[in-house]
Amino acid sequence: MRDNAQPLVSVRVITYNHEKYIAQCLEGILMQRVNFPFEVIVGEDCSTDRTREIVLAYGQKYPEIIRVIISENNVGGFRNVLRVQQACRGKYNILCEGDDYWIDPLKLQKQVDFMEAHLEVSMCFHDAFVVRSDKSAMPDYACLPALPERLTIGDLLRLNLVIPTASALARSEILASLPEWRKDIRYGDLLFRLWCAQHGDLGYLGEVMSVYRVHPGGMMISNHSLELHYSSVIDIYRRFDIETGRQYSDLIKQAIKGFNEEYRFELIKKRLGWFGFLLRPDKAIERLQKYANLFKRYRKMYSR
Repeated sequence: MRDNAQPLVSVRVITYNHEKYIAQCLEGILMQRVNFPFEVIVGEDCSTDRTREIVLAYGQKYPEIIRVIISENNVGGFRNVLRVQQACRGKYNILCEGDDYWIDPLKLQKQVDFMEAHLEVSMCFHDAFVVRSDKSAMPDYACLPALPERLTIGDLLRLNLVIPTASALARSEILASLPEWRKDIRYGDLLFRLWCAQHGDLGYLGEVMSVYRVHPGGMMISNHSLELHYSSVIDIYRRFDIETGRQYSDLIKQAIKGFNEEYRFELIKKRLGWFGFLLRPDKAIERLQKYANLFKRYRKMYSR
């Protein structure tokens, strides 16, 4: 159902210099088969390639669904996210960055059905494939191989769970309550999932329904950006600890310890590539387990 009615879901698309990818992103959203109205808010941040031309063309073709927000100057990642968020009208809210895409036409329907059936759940998510443009890098799989259908904030912190951005559907009222200091942080994904988890359980749908793309134009490619990510994560954990009255302090300390270990291993991989796994055989075993699970999921998907 696609009309001018009040949308049940707002899909946020943040894009900058995504000429190669943005059409696939938007097509993955437009292919959704749902029984409710949804809107797509595209924040185009003054790209230097053809991204603006492409998204405006989509906006003209699908004016009942897509609204494009533009500016004459580059406003930066955070302000772009904020202005798109403020334009959303839906009860539910989901982000798909312009270089990621959805692969299941029933994704939104499945997630909304889950949220409507579990009013105590603040956000639900699913698995994702990872596509790497660097063919020398090892392929990856974005989520843990097995999770329960419901997770608490304690589970989130104990597992150091990284939720694929394009998979997370949340209640808009919870996002509207994010603390003011969110404007001071560089990476918002961690705060987003922590904030949702303290407002209710997280729901997990054990299906692969989106793709996260890793490429040179994205984040987390260089050691410099890896260091920025590390310092930002530690800062967010500490701020969140204070914001919540230190009721999760022990779990947060455990999460920071686990994150420190992952960060050190990422630095090793940056320097040594595949050979880094020789120094950490436990990581090699973990990766093989992911591949085994990925194979099982492929068989499940294509045996339907």
